[in-house]
Amino acid sequence: MNQKTLSNFNFKYLNIVLVIIALSYLAYKFTSYHHQNYSVLFLEILSKGNISLLIIALFFTVLNYGLEAFKWQLLLSPLQKVNLVNAYKSILAGITISIFTPNRTGEVVGKVLYLDLQEKLKAAMLNFSGSMAQMICTSLAGLWGAIIYLNYFALKDVNLPTTKVIYSIAIICSALAFLIYFNQQKFFLWISKKKWAQKFRISFTNQQQFKSSLQVKVLLLSLIRYLVFSTQLILLLRFCGIHASFFQLFLLCTVFFLVMWFLPSFALTELGVRGSVAVLIFQNVSNNISGALLAVVLLWIINVALPALIGCFYVFNLTGKNNKA
Repeated sequence: MNQKTLSNFNFKYLNIVLVIIALSYLAYKFTSYHHQNYSVLFLEILSKGNISLLIIALFFTVLNYGLEAFKWQLLLSPLQKVNLVNAYKSILAGITISIFTPNRTGEVVGKVLYLDLQEKLKAAMLNFSGSMAQMICTSLAGLWGAIIYLNYFALKDVNLPTTKVIYSIAIICSALAFLIYFNQQKFFLWISKKKWAQKFRISFTNQQQFKSSLQVKVLLLSLIRYLVFSTQLILLLRFCGIHASFFQLFLLCTVFFLVMWFLPSFALTELGVRGSVAVLIFQNVSNNISGALLAVVLLWIINVALPALIGCFYVFNLTGKNNKA
């Protein structure tokens, strides 16, 4: 058995192990939450609720990851041409691998599986740019969402002399976030000079990788994607009987995603963390705790569990060959 055959053999068995772990994790989550009677609650809501809200939420899952695939395709365009189908496959593979890693840090591993070997490390680092764009949308939306909600709803009758200071800090944080985002090239050039980067021939001298127009497109796609999965959660909350204005729910969703983004979580506790955060936040507009819990469970199922199951197929069938568009 030559070295290339052995490498493909080992890669195939690694894929099998990853798929087994992913499927075991999903099975564990479904069985461990069986005692919560979410299935009974879901069927009860389904018989009374507006099923069209659930159908639209399911459609938004396809749109959500379609936008992420398009964003990934744009980020890779200066390195390697990857068609949208393969970009979508890599996103699903990334979800499969990420579900058993802390804060889904393993997602980038799945993303680079469909690339040429020599571009994997560079692409993995450029993934940081896309993650930063998404983080900016999540953090700034959460920051401003929390401020607006407290100012116009929770504390609307309280005179806060520090309001102007809070808004000033938020403006400064927003400006710094965009300043850092549009000056990533300096950071990556610094990385390129490191010995380990030179050893793997990682170079970020291609100006196209940091072209302002490309970064703006990635940021806009991240914003659209943020609006998509925020609307998705609002639809599920409405479906599960959380009755509040769309604007209030949107503001609270921004806070929910902000907390979930920065709160450390591991695979075995993720749903528990999501449920606890949901109850803490959405109890401000509704006493329907079961509805809030079911909404985040449904969000996890359609945004994580189902894509991860589909992604198992792509992870399992990878052989390590190059997949050029």
